Amino acid sequence: METASCLRSTLTASNAGSSSSTSATTLTRQRSCDFPSSAWPCSCMPSHSSSIHRPCQGSQKKASTAPNFQENPPMPLPPDSRMKPGVRPPANPMSQTFLNASGPSLLPFEPQRPSLGFARLALGLALAALGSLQAAEIPFELQSRDPVSGALLHRTERIDPQRVGVIAVDVWNFHWCKTATMRVDAFVPRINHALQEARALGMTVMLCPSDVVENYAGYPQREAVFALPRVRVPKVVEISCPPAPDAGGCACGTERCGGNYGWDGMHPGLSIADTDWMPDTQAEVYALCQQRGLTHLIYVGFHTQVCLLGKPMGLRAMKSAGLQCILARDMTDAHPGYNPARQFTPDLNTEQVVEHFEKHLASTIDLQAELTRLGRWNPATPLDPVRVTPWGTHARPHLFEKEVVVTLTTPFQAGAEIRYTLDGTEPNPGSLLYRQPILITNTASFRAAAFRKDLLVARESQGVFYKLPPTPPRPEAPLTDLTPVRNVGFGHTYGGTVRYSGHFQAPQKNKSNIGLPLKLNRRTYEQGLGVHAPCAMTFELKPGYKQFVAVAGVDENLVQQSHGSNLARYPSVIFKVFIDHVERAASPVMRMQSLAWRFQVDIPEHSKTITLVAMDAGDGHHQDLANWADAGFLLSPH
Repeated sequence: METASCLRSTLTASNAGSSSSTSATTLTRQRSCDFPSSAWPCSCMPSHSSSIHRPCQGSQKKASTAPNFQENPPMPLPPDSRMKPGVRPPANPMSQTFLNASGPSLLPFEPQRPSLGFARLALGLALAALGSLQAAEIPFELQSRDPVSGALLHRTERIDPQRVGVIAVDVWNFHWCKTATMRVDAFVPRINHALQEARALGMTVMLCPSDVVENYAGYPQREAVFALPRVRVPKVVEISCPPAPDAGGCACGTERCGGNYGWDGMHPGLSIADTDWMPDTQAEVYALCQQRGLTHLIYVGFHTQVCLLGKPMGLRAMKSAGLQCILARDMTDAHPGYNPARQFTPDLNTEQVVEHFEKHLASTIDLQAELTRLGRWNPATPLDPVRVTPWGTHARPHLFEKEVVVTLTTPFQAGAEIRYTLDGTEPNPGSLLYRQPILITNTASFRAAAFRKDLLVARESQGVFYKLPPTPPRPEAPLTDLTPVRNVGFGHTYGGTVRYSGHFQAPQKNKSNIGLPLKLNRRTYEQGLGVHAPCAMTFELKPGYKQFVAVAGVDENLVQQSHGSNLARYPSVIFKVFIDHVERAASPVMRMQSLAWRFQVDIPEHSKTITLVAMDAGDGHHQDLANWADAGFLLSPH
C-alpha cells in the first residue's frame, strides 16, 4: 500500500461558506458505464445487472511473475522535443546529450585516450545535464490515509512533469441525472485551466470519453493513438480493495431521474489542444506512456468511484500495469447522491469517496494548490459557480410533487458568503444571505453567487423548480373521438398541405408518432395522441365541455433502444393549451423521462376552439417526439 500526503480541505454540508475536499465521481451500473461485466478490470465494479459493488478479497500485493514497469523507466524528454500526437520522440535524450558532448563538433580529432581537460569537460556537461533534469522536477504534496485508522499521511515527491500524464475521464456533455450533468458543467472551467497549465509544464494530456470516444473518429488526437507501437501490458500490481461508497447516481432527492445513456460527446466547453491524445483502452494508454516516457498519471474527471476508477483506461487498470497513479481530489466528483434529512450532499459523498481512494487505492493531490505554488493559478479569479442540489435549470427544470429542499455549497471557497435573489435580479453582496438549506413548496427560481469581503469568489448559478399540478381525472370525452379542423406539424407546409419530415407523420391516435405504444411518465398509456414537435392541432369545442385534461411529456420509447445511447439528451418539448387562440396553460421544458406535466384547464362558456401545441424548447427539434396522453374533456367541473 503506497502512502502519501497533501492538505485536505473540509466540507460543510449545508451552510454558506462551506468548504470541502472535492473528489472524483463514478457512475453506477445504471448508468454511464455501458460495458459488459467482463470489460471491468476491477472486481469491485458494479455488474451489468446490479448497481451494487462486489467486495474485493485479499489485499494489494506484487505479482510475482510479471515484469516491473519501473525497473527500467524510459528517459524523460527535453522541453524542445514535445511533439504532436503520433510523432515519435528521440530514443534516449540523455545518451544524445553525451554523444553530442564528445562528438566531432567539440573534438575535431579522435584521441586514443581522453585527456584530463576533456574528462573535465565531459564531467561538467554531465553534471549540467543532470542539474537541468533535477531543476525540471517539481514537488507534489501527496496525501494518503492509513487503511485502518484513516489517519492522514503526507509526503512530498519531486517528479519531472515530462514524465507525467493527465487523464481526463468522462467529462461528458450529459448525464441522466440533471444535477450530475450540472456538476460536471461546474467543473469544466476548473479542469480547463488545470489542463492548460499541465500542457505548459510539459505534461501529456489525455482526454478519455470512453463510451463515446469513437464519435471522435477522424480527430487527429484519436487517430494518432493507432499509430503507436503495440506493446504488451504487464501485470505489475495485483489490486484488491473494499467496495467504494456509491450513493446511487442521482442527486435530485425523492424525484429521482430516470436512467439512460444519452451522452454523445465530451462537454462542449472542454478545451481540446492539438497536442492532446484520445486513448481509450489500457493498452492504448500504456503504449503512449511507453513512447513518451511517462511514469506518473494524474486522474481528473467523473465519476470517481465508477468510471474514473473502473473504465479500461481508469486508475485501477493503469496502476495494475505499474504506473504511479494519483487522484486530483479537487478535479473530480463522485457518483452522486442526496439526502438533506441527514445532511448528505454530493460534496460530502465525494469527500467520502476520496477518503476511500486515499486508504486503499491511490494518493491524492490538490491540483489547484500545486499550480498555485508554481505561480500558475490565481485563486482570486472566480472559476467555480455556486453548486445547487438538486440543480434544476430553465432547460432542464426540477419537477416536484410536494416540496423540495435545496442546498447551496461552495466547496472550494472557504469562508465565502452565498447570496441569492428570488426576484430574478443579479445577486450582490447585499442580497439575501444563505444560512441553511431552502425549503421550496411552490414553483420558484433563484439566482445565487458567493462573495468574500464584497468580492465575487464563486460565479452565479440559477435554480429552477416547478411544482406539479394535481393529477387530473381521466377524460369523460376522449380527444381521440374528435377530428381536428387544423393540423400542422414537423415538415414543410405548402398550400395548406403538410409534407412531414423523414419517417415522422401526422398525429397518431393511441400510439406514438412512429407507431409505438404511448410511453411517458415511465409508464404506458392506452389513449392519447402521438406527435412530433412542432405540432398544432385545433378542435371545435362542444357546449358540454367544462374542462380539458391531459398528461403530456416526451415519448420514452427512445430509451428502449440501447438505453437511448447518444440520443436521449436531445428531446425537449414545451406543451401549451390555447382556447380561442388565447394561451390558458403551458408546461415547463419537458425532457426525456421527466415526470409528465398535468393539465386541467377550465373552458370558459361559449368557447369555440381549443388548440394543443407541442413546440421545441428553443434548441432545435431533434428527436422531439411528444405525447398527449389521457387527453380529453370533463363534462362537469371538478
